[in-house]
Amino acid sequence: MSAVGTESNPLRVAVIGSGPSGFYTVSNLLKQTDLVVEVDMFDRLPTPYGLVRAGVAPDHQKDKSVTRAYEKSAVAPGFRFFGNVEYGTHLHLDDLKEHYHQVMFTTGSPF
Repeated sequence: MSAVGTESNPLRVAVIGSGPSGFYTVSNLLKQTDLVVEVDMFDRLPTPYGLVRAGVAPDHQKDKSVTRAYEKSAVAPGFRFFGNVEYGTHLHLDDLKEHYHQVMFTTGSPF
């Protein structure tokens, strides 16, 4: 078997949570020039970006501009987003460990 992170055996990473910490994690993973990386992101909400999308007050719309940076990761080769998937209900750690080399929990604040 070839080394992890190569074309024939990409580093497979599951990212749980699609808010700011999730997308910064994805961005840094996909920037790796010495590794071939495939990232699957899971979120309980149907759309990505967490509270940046739904929790920004109308008078702070400038704060939403950060989503442009997230969109670059979202369209990158090797990235997939799965919404309406809840960790602990639809996904369990044992299942994720069977399919991914790494599992990153980037769920942020529950508020």
